Amino acid sequence: MYSDDHMCHTKHHIDSTKSPVISAIMFAAGIFGNVAALVILEIRRRRDTRTGGTGRRALFHILITSLVVTDLTGTCLISPLVQLSYSLNVTLVGMSPETHSVCSYFGVSMTFFSLATMSLLFTMALERCFAIGYPYLYSRHVTRKCAYITIPVVFLLCTSFCLLPFVGFGKYVQYCPGTWCFIDMNPQEKEDRAYAILYATVMLVLVLAIVVCNCFVVYQLFRMYQRRRRNGRSVMASTRSSKDRRAVSIAEEVEHLILLVFMTIIFIICTLPLVGFWLTNCNRKFCLK
Repeated sequence: MYSDDHMCHTKHHIDSTKSPVISAIMFAAGIFGNVAALVILEIRRRRDTRTGGTGRRALFHILITSLVVTDLTGTCLISPLVQLSYSLNVTLVGMSPETHSVCSYFGVSMTFFSLATMSLLFTMALERCFAIGYPYLYSRHVTRKCAYITIPVVFLLCTSFCLLPFVGFGKYVQYCPGTWCFIDMNPQEKEDRAYAILYATVMLVLVLAIVVCNCFVVYQLFRMYQRRRRNGRSVMASTRSSKDRRAVSIAEEVEHLILLVFMTIIFIICTLPLVGFWLTNCNRKFCLK
């Protein structure tokens, strides 16, 4: 695998046997899925507005909308370049052989949107933790302003991380069949190696943190269900603030949890194998030296 990828780093033409069908299907599925999600979210928002139930769901709605928009933006900025590469039969490096600017753009975009979407997913999981496990603190200190501050901060941090290769810390390279670029998985320089390990570690920590948050929410919902069975009603204890003492619908929280778990599974399937490869590769080739 290493030799094949190493040869692809400087390749200028795509193998004629490679088909763009799979990438085209993934592109169409990404567009359709995200647009459908935005439509559903808008329908839900309008329904909540009519029923007056936007208070507690506003923050979660902002976070999930930003996640969907981010993923949709990433799909629109990255996937068309893959199709263009196939149509021209030219690799990303071949599109700018002198500067490799197209490959760098693709690598930055891939890294940014993978980090940003996972970070936003973690933010959603953390928000659910506070909403379910610490309702008093949540109602007093967590507002929509938190989302308006958190989202730009996440984007700023992810952007800063992605730009590190341009100052000598890390490197973006092209991979077979020549239609995508990403962080060098087999770096030789110490700085590049540290960058790859750092990315893999951050992604792994985010995945584990999301799983822990989801498990905590499941545990709290189970306790709420038991309390409801004992009391015959779904009212939380007196830790609720005076302005938020209305009955809590367990079904509503379960709906949020199911959505969060579903999105978590999708992102884990997409990212964990690559992260696992990096960490394993590190242990075998670099970290033991």
